[in-house]
Amino acid sequence: MRRKNLTGERIASYITQALLILMRSEPYAKITIAGITERAGVDRTTYYRHFSSKEEIISKYLDSIMQEFLDVYQKSGSTDFTQYILTIFRTIYLHKDNLLLIHRTGQSYLLLNVLSKRFLFDEFTKNATVEKQYEISYTIGGIYNNCILWFSRGMKETPEQMSKIAQSFKTEESLTMLNVSTD
Repeated sequence: MRRKNLTGERIASYITQALLILMRSEPYAKITIAGITERAGVDRTTYYRHFSSKEEIISKYLDSIMQEFLDVYQKSGSTDFTQYILTIFRTIYLHKDNLLLIHRTGQSYLLLNVLSKRFLFDEFTKNATVEKQYEISYTIGGIYNNCILWFSRGMKETPEQMSKIAQSFKTEESLTMLNVSTD
């Protein structure tokens, strides 16, 4: 069934869901654009209007999770680090099945670029001191590696446990996506 008269956001969602469904039953390397478009009910032209590769689909999906986190956290009105980090882990946990699938297929490396984008790494580091550049890089790498370890453990720890772990090595000056600056 071909889908017509849909918004770009809806089409992108169908394509993303099609890829995730296919990843459950086929080796990632064997999933084709033709298979994704057939499953999503769109043609190749529509696919290429939204995505250039399977990796871009996954990256946009991961980015949507980070946006979901920011929306929830900003809506809460909180500026508390405990709430901030707990909201991150709760949001990630909501997508547990898909994130574990992405990890099992070797695509979780894409999360690093998403975090770098969300922390505005390129923007903030171009005029920052060398020390600040390393600090931002260190923060992004720490979050990424904690997520990768969490995924590799099957996300056995609860969001509350992950939050407690993260807080155990947080300092007053720890960076968040909300306070990155070049000062």
